[in-house]
Amino acid sequence: MMSRKTVLSLLAMIVPLGVFGLTALTDPVQPKQKTSATDPSRKTRVLPADESTGSPEVATSRQAIPVSAPLHTEKHQSESNSVIEAFTEPYRDIAVAASEMGTLAVVNVKEGDVVRQGEIIAVMDDDVLQASLEVARRSMSVEGMLQSAQADLDMRRAEQDKLKQLRERNHASQQEVDRVQTEIRVAEARLLSVREDLEVKQLEFRRIESQLAQRSVRAPMDGVISDLSREAGEFVSPSDPTIARLVQLDRLLIVFSVPLAQRNDIEKDQVVNLRIGRSEELVQGLVEYVSPTPDSSNSSVRVKVRLPNADHRHQSGERAELILSSDAPSTEAAAQKQSTPIARREQ
Repeated sequence: MMSRKTVLSLLAMIVPLGVFGLTALTDPVQPKQKTSATDPSRKTRVLPADESTGSPEVATSRQAIPVSAPLHTEKHQSESNSVIEAFTEPYRDIAVAASEMGTLAVVNVKEGDVVRQGEIIAVMDDDVLQASLEVARRSMSVEGMLQSAQADLDMRRAEQDKLKQLRERNHASQQEVDRVQTEIRVAEARLLSVREDLEVKQLEFRRIESQLAQRSVRAPMDGVISDLSREAGEFVSPSDPTIARLVQLDRLLIVFSVPLAQRNDIEKDQVVNLRIGRSEELVQGLVEYVSPTPDSSNSSVRVKVRLPNADHRHQSGERAELILSSDAPSTEAAAQKQSTPIARREQ
């Protein structure tokens, strides 16, 4: 029989072997993870048959390919920063209003009509003023009182001359001479009063004429009637005196918001290049105003540009671009593209 020592030695050898075998049986071999063709995080490529393995195989890309911006992004941003957008608007936009309240008797225009400065757009009811003017005219032209006062003065002066001659021969008293002199001063005052009254009547006549002129609503400038808010027979009140809207379109105004970074690139009376409308026609405008203070809301300055439009080629409300970049196309190149010569128009 084996000794106890021998048995213990055998057990010491068998137990580790059993534990190792049991561990190997309970730990399954992990299969090789397959690459899914639909996994968006991993990309595969097929190797040609003539590479090192000699047969096609699928290889997983180890690095993700970043999505890059277009090559001309920086250039595009530079150009966009140099082009400032706005819209054309009438050079002047005036709400033509009546200076006095009353009823409109006549409206001489309609929407779309072209009017000249000083042309009568509408006339208020003025029957009462016409009658008052006629009365003032008659009163101003009446000279009966003036002639009467002048005749009385002439008579007193003639009487004075006769009394002086009689006084020299002691045929008249000094009291009679003094009386006539007093009557002459009274006649002169009366004549002066009549003349002053006639002057007042002349002023009254002119005042009524001015009131009648105020009853006629005239165009303050050359332009186009874009809106007519009153018709003949309507009452015009002081709270709403507007009759029509008159716009000037023979030149257009464009107000740009220029960033502060480009504030020094533009100044008053500078000729600038503009792109107008859908066709992006390149024209030239004149800078009329550069705001001395920035707009705190968007860190920019207001710049007003005048666009000549004597031929009414451009319309109000068209998109306009102010070109300040040195990369902007030249006038000649743009003219060839548009097949239209670009020239500075008369202001």
